[in-house]
Amino acid sequence: MKNILWNIGHELKLKNITHAMGCYIYDAEGKSYLDMESGVWCTPLGHCHPEIVEALTHQMKNIMHTGYCYAHPIIQEAAKSILEIIGFQDGKCLFLTSGSEAVEVGVKAIKTISSKPYLLTFSDSFLGSFGSSGAKPSGEWFLFDWSKCAVCPSMDNCDMECPQFLSIPFEKISGFVFEPGSSSGMVRFPPESLIKHIVNTIKTNNGFIQINEITTGMGRTGKWFGYMHYDITPDIICMGKGLGNGYPISAVAFNENTLCKMEEKGFYHSQSHQNDPLGCAAANAVIRTMKKEKTLEKCISTGSYLMKKLMELKNNYPIIQEIRGRGLIIAMEFSEKIDHDAVVSIYEQLLKKGFIIAKRPKLKAFRLDPPLVIEKRMIDDFVQAMDAILSES
Repeated sequence: MKNILWNIGHELKLKNITHAMGCYIYDAEGKSYLDMESGVWCTPLGHCHPEIVEALTHQMKNIMHTGYCYAHPIIQEAAKSILEIIGFQDGKCLFLTSGSEAVEVGVKAIKTISSKPYLLTFSDSFLGSFGSSGAKPSGEWFLFDWSKCAVCPSMDNCDMECPQFLSIPFEKISGFVFEPGSSSGMVRFPPESLIKHIVNTIKTNNGFIQINEITTGMGRTGKWFGYMHYDITPDIICMGKGLGNGYPISAVAFNENTLCKMEEKGFYHSQSHQNDPLGCAAANAVIRTMKKEKTLEKCISTGSYLMKKLMELKNNYPIIQEIRGRGLIIAMEFSEKIDHDAVVSIYEQLLKKGFIIAKRPKLKAFRLDPPLVIEKRMIDDFVQAMDAILSES
């Protein structure tokens, strides 16, 4: 790998992976690894799912890429599939290649159709790797720290006169970009009452609601999208990662009202692989397969099972401070009783035993995002390995 620039903040651990199938990847020596990360959380149906491979192969034999003035019907099919599951009647989709770009395009749209200077998001939101949504400059963004709201005894009856809430300059906010649970990898879910109050106030002030579903979308939380755990109606929904089950495809869905305002203001965005049929073939196949295989129902069942097993570990080992999760997006955070090097050691021992998880850089936490098709026997294997390692720590 001497000619590869590897600067993503994670150390390269396995350099000889040869192939993958389902929940497992394999190296050149034939050793298998249970992928509890789903790649970069991108394979909800597991690696190389036959129906997704077939859809991509079929599309590659016809046309992979289209130009600026001609299109393939699979693009419309994919858009219709997305709009049906989110209920955007008369909405439209824009297909791109990365989640970061999808979020940035949504932000760009809000900036185009609103003259208000700020966008609102939570201080622990990641949003993207570049652009305004990545940098979040102070002249364009208001970052709200909701940590006090999480422990507020009145949270279920959130008081809109609360000083914390009143600190938000709603009259200057063009839109709220909500990340419903990833929390920059730490898996924290803001209280429903807080989200409702923010959304209602934004709407009252003629602002827009954009949802970042790059990580929490495509069934990861047990629903199609993370925002569906909140009683809110968004204007813009950004999705990626699992949408292509490993193929790089993302999408931005706009509702009819937002589209009308975008048309009035002359919104424009163009890049070379926008609305490409190959990615759309993957997205369409993912949604079709998830419906057919009842993947969301499986996610709820196995997610509940994994959480139960992890809580048993927590009860047995005080070094585990907290288990947080929804569906199959789960964080395991360690306590102050264990130092960072010891957490790294647990991570490396798991890898040696054939289990890939996400270790957050510099944080004493693990992230578990296995394929939504993971089986209970695989979960048992992981928990048993974790138990054995912790018993010797």
